[in-house]
Amino acid sequence: MSKVSFIERITAMDKPDEVQETEQIWHTVRSFLGLMRVIIFILIIAIAELMEEFFIGELSLAIWSLIVGIPLFILLSVLIIMGNGYFLNEKEKKTAVLRPILKRQ
Repeated sequence: MSKVSFIERITAMDKPDEVQETEQIWHTVRSFLGLMRVIIFILIIAIAELMEEFFIGELSLAIWSLIVGIPLFILLSVLIIMGNGYFLNEKEKKTAVLRPILKRQ
């Protein structure tokens, strides 16, 4: 096996990616949404632990952090999953089964 030379690696970096602009934009947005999801998770725990004695509308801030934070976390997760399906062009490979499973008789 021969190693790839330094010049070949540099020329390979000059070739354009096969990734479309929408995919690149989605990767940026997806990383931002993932970061927001982590921040929301940490804030839910921090507020639930630290703000138990403060009340708004007869409910403590700990309960409000759960009421608001959990649906927001789920919403961001759904947005990431739906965005992956819509923006990324990951096509499934169709393969033929050599010996399909037959129904017993």
